[in-house]
Amino acid sequence: MTAVQQTQPVTDPEWRAAIEHAAGCLTCRTPGAPCERGETLLAAYAEAMQLARSGGDR
Repeated sequence: MTAVQQTQPVTDPEWRAAIEHAAGCLTCRTPGAPCERGETLLAAYAEAMQLARSGGDR
């Protein structure tokens, strides 16, 4: 199994939430416009990726 395959189940919900939000959010689709919810979702995804890469240790 590759590293991507190992981390996908951990990060898939976070990535899906960020993408689904961005797809329906006019603010996220506007270049340069800040979207607090979108930023929060992307931060959750980044944290999940970092946790998955570290083997789950905090």
